[in-house]
Amino acid sequence: MKNVNKTDPAANPQQGDVREVQPFSGLLENEGHVYCNWGLSRSTKPAVYVEPLSYADVQAVVCDTQRFPTPVHPVGSLLSVSATIVNDGGTMLCTRKLDEILGLEHDETGRHVVRVQAGCRLKKLNMWLQARGVEIPFQAEIGEATVGSVAVGDTKESSLDGPGYFSAHVVALSYVDDRGDLHTLSAGKDGAAFHEFKCSFGLSGIVVECQLEVRPATLCRSEVSLAAFESPQELAAGLVRMREESDALLAIVFLHQLASFFDQRYKAGPGSATPASSQPACDRFRAAKRLAIQHGFDGVEVPQPKGLVYSRADFVNEYWRPSADERRLDFQYYEHDIARLTRVIVESFEFTRAFEQRTGFAPKGWATYFVQRPKKEEKPFGLYSGGPGVSFSFDPFSSNPTDPLWQAFAQQYNRLAIHTLGGNASPIQTQWLQPGDVKIPRKLARPRFTTKYYEPFLD
Repeated sequence: MKNVNKTDPAANPQQGDVREVQPFSGLLENEGHVYCNWGLSRSTKPAVYVEPLSYADVQAVVCDTQRFPTPVHPVGSLLSVSATIVNDGGTMLCTRKLDEILGLEHDETGRHVVRVQAGCRLKKLNMWLQARGVEIPFQAEIGEATVGSVAVGDTKESSLDGPGYFSAHVVALSYVDDRGDLHTLSAGKDGAAFHEFKCSFGLSGIVVECQLEVRPATLCRSEVSLAAFESPQELAAGLVRMREESDALLAIVFLHQLASFFDQRYKAGPGSATPASSQPACDRFRAAKRLAIQHGFDGVEVPQPKGLVYSRADFVNEYWRPSADERRLDFQYYEHDIARLTRVIVESFEFTRAFEQRTGFAPKGWATYFVQRPKKEEKPFGLYSGGPGVSFSFDPFSSNPTDPLWQAFAQQYNRLAIHTLGGNASPIQTQWLQPGDVKIPRKLARPRFTTKYYEPFLD
C-alpha cells in the first residue's frame, strides 16, 4: 500500500500546511479528561482523545492539525510504566477499536503469517491462533498489550525457539505517515527501512496493521523451584546453571534475600491445548502467578509444580485495572550482555543492601529474562542491537508505584545500571531517565508524532 490518501501530496502538516479535511467516524473526546496508565503512576490531559474505527480515521487525524493538535501520539492499553503516555495539549490516538484478526495467509516469501490490526490485544490474538493450531514464537506475559505498540516498542520474554522479543516476529506492517498517507513496509522488500521503523516507538508513523510469522503450536514443560544462596556470586552461578540445564529460564530473584524463584522451561512437543493430566495444577499455577504479578509479588505464594505441561497460550494472562489503594506492579527495565551477569548481580546486591541499610527499603524482587539477539541489521537501534549474542534483563520491581522510597531507589539505581554497569534502558519500561540515558536516532522521529517526553532522547 503506497499513498492511498488522495489529498494534495505536496502538503506537509509538520510545516504548518493543512490538508483537505477528511471525515472522522470514531470516538472523539475533547472535554479535558485526564487519562492514566495501568499503574496509576502517570497521567496526561490531551487536548483531544480519539479512538479511530478505520485506517481512514487515522489518516483524517494526522492530516487535520486544527482539530487534532500536534503531537499525535498513538497508545494501546496504556500499560507503560514510564511517562511515555504524557501528551498534555496534544492528541492521544488509541488503537483499541482497530482490533480485528484478518486471517492466516502466506507472505511474499512463503512464510505462514497472521494479518492483524494494531489494536488487537495479545490475549485475543493468542486465543485465536490457539484455536487454529498455530502460535507466534513469543510467550507474552501481559495479555492486554496491543500488537501495534509491541511491534515498535520494547518487550522481553524467555521464549522457547524464539529470540524473546515480539518485534522479531513482525515481517510486515502498514502505517500512516506524517503526511497522512498509508504505507506498507516488509522485511523482504524494504530491508533496512523496515527494521529501522520497528525501532521507532511510534515516532515514525502510526501502525495500523501487522503481519506476524506463525508456526505450528507447541507445548511447554515447566519445572518450578525456589532456592537460596550464600552469596551474590553463588546466586549468579545458580542462574547460569539453571539456564544451561533448561531450554529457557525465567527467574524472579529476591536479591536482598539471596534467593530466587526459577521457572525452567523445556520443549514438550507439538500441541495447542494443555493436556488434561496437567489440570488442575496448571490452573492453580497460572492463577497464582497472575495474582503475584498483579500485586507486585507482595503477599502471594506461588506454587512450585514439577513436570507441568501446558499450552503457552494459556499463560498469556490478563490483569484488572487496579485502584489507587491496591498493591500493583511497577518496575524498571535494563538489558545487559550475559557476560556481565555476575558483575551485575554482585554490584546490584551491594547497592541494594546499602540502600536498605539507609532507608529500610528494598525492591520486592528482580525479574530476569534471557533474550537471543539477532544480526545487527535486523535490530539496528535500541535494545538487543548489539549483534548476535545473549542478553538478560535484570528488572527491579515494586508493589507500590507511588512509594517515595521505591522512586528514590529506581532513580539512584539508574545511574549504576546504565552508566556503571553499561545496561541499556527502555523509554517505555524504564522510569526517571535523563537525557543521554537512551538515544533514539533523530531520523526515526517526525515532529507530528514526537511528544515532549521523547525529545530529550533524540540523537
